[in-house]
Amino acid sequence: MTVSASSNPLTLLLDIFRSPSACFLALYEPRLWGWQPFIVLLVTPFLFWGSYFDMVDFVWLKAELVKQMPTAAAVELDRIDANTLMATEIITDTVGRLTTVLMLGLWFLLATRSNQQQHGYWRWVAASCAILFPAVLGDLASYVSLVLNQGHVLNYAADLNTLNGLLKLPMTHPWSEFCRSLPLLMPWYIVLGYAAVITWTTIERGQALVIAALPWVGYYAAWALYLLVM
Repeated sequence: MTVSASSNPLTLLLDIFRSPSACFLALYEPRLWGWQPFIVLLVTPFLFWGSYFDMVDFVWLKAELVKQMPTAAAVELDRIDANTLMATEIITDTVGRLTTVLMLGLWFLLATRSNQQQHGYWRWVAASCAILFPAVLGDLASYVSLVLNQGHVLNYAADLNTLNGLLKLPMTHPWSEFCRSLPLLMPWYIVLGYAAVITWTTIERGQALVIAALPWVGYYAAWALYLLVM
C-alpha cells in the first residue's frame, strides 16, 4: 500500500501516532514543518510544571524534600522558593529534550553514512523531534495524575514520562537519577526511529532496527552497568 506524505503541519503531528511513514515523508520534503514538533516538545514542560507548582502545597513539598536530604543540602533547599524550584524543573526538562534531539540527529547522521543518499544534519534533527514527540502524551498523563492526586505528588515522582514516575524512588536513592532519566516510552521512540531510517534510506530492516535502538539501549545499559559496578 502506497503511503502519502502528511498534507499539513497539524496532520503531520497526528501522523506521528497513526502513520509515522507519512510523517517522515512530509519531513523529507523541503518544508519547515519540523519546527512544529520541536516547539510543542519545548512548550509542554512549561505548561506542566507551571500547573504543578500552582496545585502543589509548596510548604508540604519542601518539608518532604528536606526530610530526605543531608543536613547541608536540606539547609540550602529550605532557602529555595517555589519559582526557583519550578525554573529548575523546567530547565532540566527542556535542556534534556533539546540535548536528546540534537544528539539523536547527530547519531542518525553518522549511523546512515553508508546510505547512498545522504541527508543533512538538520533534517535528522527534524526527524528526531518527531521521534521524541510522544513525550507530549507523557506530559498530559502527568497532568492528569496531578489533578487526580489533587497536587499531592512529589516533584521527583511527578513526571510519568520516566520510570521514577512509577517507582517513586527518593532523591537520595542511588538509582534515583537513572530512573528519573529513563523514558518509559523508549520502545516507542525506537519504533519511530526505525520508521525514519526505513522511510529515508535503503538500509536493511535489521540494520535499521539496530541504528534506532542502539543510542537508547547503549546509553542506559552503560549507565546501569556503571551504577552496578560503583
